Amino acid sequence: MVALKLKFPYGLTRSYSDSQKQGNIQRNRYKGIYPYDDTRVKLRDCETDYINASFIDGYKKRHAYIASLGPMSKHLGDFSPFWEMIWLEKVEKIVMLTNLVEDGKDKCEQYWPGLGTSKIYGKVHVLFQSEDEYAEFTRREFTVTKGNETRQLHHLHFTCWPDKDIPDDVTGIIEFRQRVPNTPDQFDCPVLVHCSAGVGRTGTYIALDILTKEGESEGSIHIPGCVINMRLDRANMIQTMNQYEFLHRALVSSLSDISKPIRGTRFRQYINQMGEEGFNRQFQEMQTVLEKPPGYEMQATERNNRIKGGNIPLTAIPGDRNRHCRILDSSPRAPECMNAVYIDSLKARNRFLVVQSPMKETVIDFLTLLSQEKCTCVVSFEPSTDKQKKQNVGLYYPAGNHVLKQGMFQVSCTKQENYGYCTKRLLTIKHNEPNGQSSEREVTHFEFNAWDNTSDVPMSSKNYVDLIKRVDANLRETSNRGPVLVHCLDGTGKSALFCIVSILVEKMKIDQEVSVVNTIRKVRSRRTSAIPNMAKFEFCHECVLSYIKSIDYSQYSNFTGV
Repeated sequence: MVALKLKFPYGLTRSYSDSQKQGNIQRNRYKGIYPYDDTRVKLRDCETDYINASFIDGYKKRHAYIASLGPMSKHLGDFSPFWEMIWLEKVEKIVMLTNLVEDGKDKCEQYWPGLGTSKIYGKVHVLFQSEDEYAEFTRREFTVTKGNETRQLHHLHFTCWPDKDIPDDVTGIIEFRQRVPNTPDQFDCPVLVHCSAGVGRTGTYIALDILTKEGESEGSIHIPGCVINMRLDRANMIQTMNQYEFLHRALVSSLSDISKPIRGTRFRQYINQMGEEGFNRQFQEMQTVLEKPPGYEMQATERNNRIKGGNIPLTAIPGDRNRHCRILDSSPRAPECMNAVYIDSLKARNRFLVVQSPMKETVIDFLTLLSQEKCTCVVSFEPSTDKQKKQNVGLYYPAGNHVLKQGMFQVSCTKQENYGYCTKRLLTIKHNEPNGQSSEREVTHFEFNAWDNTSDVPMSSKNYVDLIKRVDANLRETSNRGPVLVHCLDGTGKSALFCIVSILVEKMKIDQEVSVVNTIRKVRSRRTSAIPNMAKFEFCHECVLSYIKSIDYSQYSNFTGV
C-alpha cells in the first residue's frame, strides 16, 4: 500500500466539490471515495444529477467504462438513480465484482428484481429474464424498458474475489474477462463496473481489460501509465499492493497465446497445426508461469508436510487454502487433516474432493469423510492388486457379496457391472453412530482399470471420456449429492487428470470452446503438481478431441466457428 501511494497519485487530487453539495453528499458511502467534477456521470430526470460514479477512459476509447459504488438503498433509495444512469448511458453490460455480503458485512444490495419478476425503478421497467450460475460467476439477463424503447442488459457477476484481496488464481478472472467482450451489444457504450467502493477490484479489472487490449494491439504495455490515467478519472483505482501485483500476474496469462480458448469446430485443425513441437513449447511456457501461493499458504504446506501418519510417502501435501477440514469423529490417531482438497468444476464450486487413497490405518477416517461430505459417487484409480496392497493402500469395500466392517461402518456391495475399462459398483454404507442411531447411504463406485501403472496416461482417451460421461450421468440421476470423491495413490497424478478432463468436457459441452492451459492452471492452484509431464498434457487434448468425435452430428453442427 505504501509503494502504491509513493508511485502513483494518491487520494483526491482534483476538484470534487459537486459530491459535497447538500442533497448529494448522502449518495456517497466511503470517506474519500468521491467522483471528480469533470469525470462524474451526470443524471437526468432525477431530483439531483449526482451519483457516485465516474467515467473511465479505455484503450483508445473515451468513456469506455463507468466505475461505480455498489448500490445501497441507504444512499440511492429505490435504486432508481442507478437504473436511470444505466438507461441514460445506454449501458448493455454490467460487471459486478462483489458479493452482496462478505465477512458478515453488507457490500452491496440486490438492485435488481427477483428471477422471473419485474420491477419499476423510477421510470425504468426491469424484467429479470434468466440466470445461469457457474462456479466462479453468475450470468443474468434483463430486459430494460423506458417509454416505448426496450433494451437488453447483460449482468456478469464474478463471485470469487474477496474484498481488498485477490482471487485464489488468475485464471478465473481472465476467463471471466474474455466473456465480457464476447457478450453481444448494440450501442458500443460504456461497460458499467462496480464492486463495493468502485475503486479496488473495479480498478484492477478495468486495468486488466485496458492493458490486455493494449498488449494485443501494440505488442507492449505500460502498467504504471494505465494506473495513473485511471486515477486521473477516479481516485485510488487499484487500492492495494496485492491487487497491483495480481494485475501483473494476470496480464502474463491474459497476454499469452497459449491461454486463448479454441472453438470445438477448430480443435482438430488446431491439434494438427500444433504438432509435437508446438505442444512442447506450450508445455514449457506453462511450466514457467506458475502461480506462487501466498506466504501463509507456503507455511501451511510445510506444517502439514510434517504431520506424521496421515500421508503415503511422496504424495502432494496441500496447504490450508481449499483443503478439507478435519473430519468429525475421527480416530485418536488420525492426522490433523486428510490429504484432500476441493476442486471446482465449470458450473459448481467444490464439485470434486480429491483425496489420497486411504492407508490401512486410515480406512475408517476415509469412510467417515465419505459419509460426512454426503458423497454419492466415488471414482477410484486404485485397482485391487497385490502391488497396491504392498504400498499400504487400505480396502474400504468388500469383494463379492461379503460385508466389510471397519469401526462403526459396515460396507456391502449390492450390485456390480463390468464395462471392460471400468467396474461400476453400488455400495451400501451403514454408519452406526456413537449416540446409538444409525444411517445408511448408497454410493456409486467407479473403478477405472484401463491404466497400465507403467504408463503416464490411460490406454484410451475414448474409454477415459466414457468414464467421465458415466460419472456425469450418475450425478444427474442423484439428488442431494455431495462432491465426487476422486482418489489415487498420491492424491494428485491420476485424480487431477480426471478433474481436468472432466472440466474440459463440461466446458466444451456448454461453451463449445476450451483452453486446456487455463484449465490445468486452475486445477494447479489447488494441486500444484497436476499434469507434470508432456504425456499427460497431450492426453488432455486427445480427450477433448475424443469428446468432440463422440457427440452426435446435430449437436456438433450447432457449434459455431470463429
